Amino acid sequence: MKKYAALAIVLAVASTAFAPAMAADDGPAKKLGNAIVWPFKKMGQGLKAVGNGIKKPFKKGS
Repeated sequence: MKKYAALAIVLAVASTAFAPAMAADDGPAKKLGNAIVWPFKKMGQGLKAVGNGIKKPFKKGS
């Protein structure tokens, strides 16, 4: 559970710290911001997939 708390803190800091870099229309600042944020997006997608996989057996379903 401590890992999730640390991950949430890192994501919160990263999303607020790099928001101005991603606000640029075009140019190196936007590319740099995307390069920095990309791993966190992928990690979030993976955690979402894991969470959905865990929930699957417990759902009432058709």
